[in-house]
Amino acid sequence: MKFLAIFLIQICVLNEAFAQANKQRGKSGKPIEVTLADSSIKDYDPNLLHIDHQPIPSAEYGNKKEELNKKRALKKNEVRATQSKEVRSLATEPTIVKTFRGNIVNSVPDNDIAVSNDLQVLSVVNSNVRVYDDTGKSLYNRSLSAFFSPLGLTGFSDPRVLYDPKADRFIMVCFVTALSTTSKILVAFSKTNDPKGAWNLYTLNGNSFNDSTWSDYPIIAITDKDLFMTFNQVKDNISWTVGFKQSVIWQIDKEKGYAGDSLEYDLWSDIKMFGTNLRNICPAKYQSTNMGDNMYFLTLRNVADENDSLFVTEITNSLSSGKAELKQRLLKMPIKYGFPPNAIQKKSSLSPTQGNYLMTNDARVLAAIYENDYLHFGSNTINTDYTNAAVCLSTIKNISADTPRVEAKIFSTPEREYGYPSMTYMGSSQTDHRVLFTFSHCITDSFPGTSIVYKDAYGTFSNIVATKEGINSVDQYTDSTERWGDYTNIQKLYNNPDKAYLAGTCGAGSYQTWISVIENKDSLAPPPLPIADIKQENAVFPNPIEQNFYYLFDVTKEEPITFELYNMQGQRVAELLKTTPKLGKNKFSFSTKPLPTGIYIFRMTTKDKQLASQRVIAK
Repeated sequence: MKFLAIFLIQICVLNEAFAQANKQRGKSGKPIEVTLADSSIKDYDPNLLHIDHQPIPSAEYGNKKEELNKKRALKKNEVRATQSKEVRSLATEPTIVKTFRGNIVNSVPDNDIAVSNDLQVLSVVNSNVRVYDDTGKSLYNRSLSAFFSPLGLTGFSDPRVLYDPKADRFIMVCFVTALSTTSKILVAFSKTNDPKGAWNLYTLNGNSFNDSTWSDYPIIAITDKDLFMTFNQVKDNISWTVGFKQSVIWQIDKEKGYAGDSLEYDLWSDIKMFGTNLRNICPAKYQSTNMGDNMYFLTLRNVADENDSLFVTEITNSLSSGKAELKQRLLKMPIKYGFPPNAIQKKSSLSPTQGNYLMTNDARVLAAIYENDYLHFGSNTINTDYTNAAVCLSTIKNISADTPRVEAKIFSTPEREYGYPSMTYMGSSQTDHRVLFTFSHCITDSFPGTSIVYKDAYGTFSNIVATKEGINSVDQYTDSTERWGDYTNIQKLYNNPDKAYLAGTCGAGSYQTWISVIENKDSLAPPPLPIADIKQENAVFPNPIEQNFYYLFDVTKEEPITFELYNMQGQRVAELLKTTPKLGKNKFSFSTKPLPTGIYIFRMTTKDKQLASQRVIAK
């Protein structure tokens, strides 16, 4: 497989910067307990997808994407004439043990995954959460609306999950509503190591600053004692591309969450370097059960056309110590990164003229991990050789030293574009720094899918291996820009570091989540620790049959709409959703599986009138 590699190593330029941030102490209310597998909760899985258009182009994003598209077209013939022959990499390719169909995706495919030591797989997307066993069999599934139903909220987005190997518990975080007056952050802690069991659900204020901003795009990580969450505060009624105000860090005593006590937290805000707010702050996940109390965060100049700045933020102690401080450093990347163009997917019979581009957002750090004084991280970037979408996979060696060393490598080819990387540590000792990366791919003669690449103990990369190829283009919106998904994730098994699980997306007209089990067969790897065998290798397990009702409609006036279900006697069976859809075309869906066999009436109403009435047959 071909890939372009730009690989430079140099001593970074290090500047100490005065730490600029505010810290605000707070405390949540008591949690509400819910059980994921509670059969008494009726799960209608309501989803509303605005399909009419993506964010209106802006000088900072849309116009820049258009300019990059023009440059790519001009360079296309030049690149074809000069592309080099394929060169095989030296590192051992990782082995795909199995792949199986994951969550049904009824909205943007933001994928996250967490796996416990006893091989319970917790997978989430924007619309639902599912639990699988180690063979890929679906043990339980629940929509986010049903899972968080005791809180009485709607409009869930951007779920994140992680497994805490020290506590043997799971944590889930998401947010609700893109409006300052109703913005909420939801945090859930499992009460046992069984994700199907009881959870403690907490609600935090998504607008703690009493201004016109709401909390968007969470990233989470844990230390020995704390949960860290980063969010972007975005201004009301403005696209996130231009409405960014600041990024914040929540530091929460995680033991309180496991115990069901009120959460105690510090909220770090006004985090700046040289007078400018850091944008899209990414925490680095520990890759060991021996986690310390410090947390590192990474930030790039993600909307710059070209830059080499790398900002490192550190919170130096636990919340309970009362001694946590925020420190900052400026490092220099050995290669230039930059704002990426959107990726081009293959046209298909589904979308011969539209749905051609996949959104790459910007050059933010999307994921980071910490292991043995090394930080590994990945970001979207432009590959200036081809003017196309690429990933930059980087490492900071000896981060605690006065002069850390930064390595970076950019991947893409004229035919292959990549985006949204994540990574997990595959080493076994303090001097073993092997890493497995995953990211989305888009190939000119194929459809969007998911790939992996392995970096061995010598820092050599393997060939890129596709874990799942798409079967069609993505065609969900009525304009030419489709969502590629805002993140992926991969996690090793903490009690068997030779195996890892990842959740990624493939194109199939809409989106399909696929989960892959990857094994590292590098000859440098030590013998694996004893673990239960994964049975039925390479099998594909279909999900339970989905019974969904879909309704397409146009919105010409923004106002609250209630989506309800009635029986034939005129009695209301359920209020499915109450929200304010965006102008233009929208698609609403819900599951009919909780309904007894019969005929029902689906209704959409505003305060003053009925907008729609449609018969629904449940079998």
